[in-house]
Amino acid sequence: MVDDLPDDWDDNPEWDDTNSSPLDISGMLTVARARLGLTQQAAADLLGISVATLRNWEQRRTEPEGPGRVLIRLLYAHPEEIRAWLSAA
Repeated sequence: MVDDLPDDWDDNPEWDDTNSSPLDISGMLTVARARLGLTQQAAADLLGISVATLRNWEQRRTEPEGPGRVLIRLLYAHPEEIRAWLSAA
């Protein structure tokens, strides 16, 4: 079985908690949007911001401040629930 591994197998890192870093707020936004299958425009509409602002956040040109950061963290942690809540508002 070990003989079936590629020659460079030993050069590849092991992915675990010691060598992976947590997502930053931009990564959380991108992942949440992907989980929900939203375009940038649809996500911006859901969050009540311009698509340019969302793009800037995702591309790390700017960072959201307090309330925006909290909303993104909630959307990342509970995407379906937060989408339903925001859509009803």
